[in-house]
Amino acid sequence: MSDPNKVKLQSSNIAIGKELPMDVYHKSGVLLVKRGHYVLTEEQKQRLLENGEIDKGAQMAAAERELRERREKQAEQERKDRETRTLNPLIEMDALAHKMRGLLNHYFYVSQFEWQVTTIAERLLLLADRQPDGLIAACMLVPFQDYGSTHSLHTAAILAILGRRLKLPVEEMTVLLCAALTMNISATKLQTDLTKQESKLTDEQRSQVYGHPLLSSALLRDLGVENDRWHLLVQQHHEEWNGSGYPYGLEKTDIDPGAHLIRLTDVLTSLLVTQAHRAGRLPSIALGRLFKGEFSEFDPRFVALLIKELGIYPPGSFVRLANREIAIVTHRPQDGSNTQPRVSALRAPNGEVYGEPLPRNTRQTECAITEAVSAKEAGVRPAFLLKIWNV
Repeated sequence: MSDPNKVKLQSSNIAIGKELPMDVYHKSGVLLVKRGHYVLTEEQKQRLLENGEIDKGAQMAAAERELRERREKQAEQERKDRETRTLNPLIEMDALAHKMRGLLNHYFYVSQFEWQVTTIAERLLLLADRQPDGLIAACMLVPFQDYGSTHSLHTAAILAILGRRLKLPVEEMTVLLCAALTMNISATKLQTDLTKQESKLTDEQRSQVYGHPLLSSALLRDLGVENDRWHLLVQQHHEEWNGSGYPYGLEKTDIDPGAHLIRLTDVLTSLLVTQAHRAGRLPSIALGRLFKGEFSEFDPRFVALLIKELGIYPPGSFVRLANREIAIVTHRPQDGSNTQPRVSALRAPNGEVYGEPLPRNTRQTECAITEAVSAKEAGVRPAFLLKIWNV
């Protein structure tokens, strides 16, 4: 009589030249081969398949192991494919924005939440390493529908750029970016709603704002995030050097430097976005006012490095040239001798749009940058600019 706890050995359970992952029994119940035994020939394999049985539990474990290994191989192959293919930062950021929208708005329906956030952080680090100018431009140019989630993505992206300048270790950069990506997870919808609201905050909204650093940390615990530094950064990302921050009102010396960095990039990226109660600032104006300390007190070293890294006219900014062309900044200056960024002209002096972006040398007098202009005045779609950073 056959054992109801046993099932027939399957060909997929045996790989020639590899260890058996489970014990194999004869139909009579006698142990034929112990787990770990090597099957070296096709003949051995066939004999085992003819007479062999295995425990049902072992079969399930083997199936789960095979599925896990297949997923790991697929993930590794996808990682290699991403790293070897051409990186277009505008396309990449559009895809990441969609992922962030799902993660931050539907977090309890997301499997492997911590891994998914870490994967996005690693992607931003790769873009910051291989396409830093394009990554900055993508934050300026790629349209979005959900401000709450996209703002966190932009904060992390600029933080990745600044981290390269500071030469922070990869482990530190990863946890900083993960914290920036999730710092507002409990208030994602609220942030989106507030960009459309012209009236003052209600008492309930104000309570949500002041409570979100701690609530976000609590939500992350529920989602399986156990990294204490990640939680510390999320909890402190609204603390201010002058002690006016929240939720703890910490003194300057008690604020984690990483949280202070997140706060700096958080403020800058929020200034660039148009909201119902105010227009977005031009990058040159936002950076200038940030440098003057108009929005908060920040470590002057960090502010100086941020401005040096982005430039007064960051990639993705629209500018007018001395010859009256409207151009887009494509790359920052490559060396200290050239203080002018690289640009491509988009519109002729008479306002006509060129057939494609045309590189201009801003060191020439007639092509020197004279002023910043708004995206509305430039009037070009991001798709028209894709090939600028398609390298």
